[in-house]
Amino acid sequence: MKTCSMSEAKGTLGRLADEALKGRPTVIVRGGRLVILQAYDPPNPDEFDALIDEGIASEHVPLTEAFWDGVRTRGRELARKLAAK
Repeated sequence: MKTCSMSEAKGTLGRLADEALKGRPTVIVRGGRLVILQAYDPPNPDEFDALIDEGIASEHVPLTEAFWDGVRTRGRELARKLAAK
């Protein structure tokens, strides 16, 4: 797994993203902490609402129900598009 600093990652983010999509993640070091850039496969469209509900139940800045409805809608659309490929 490749490791680089945040400043290095800024200049090569496109290439690092391409590598991550090929299954080769990168660890980015920022302020002594680690961030991993890796590909993410969204869940099955039918499982998307459960993922959003988990996010709603977690600690975060309170958001409106309309906001969460929009996230659900956009997420389901993206998951369906990706599942159709």
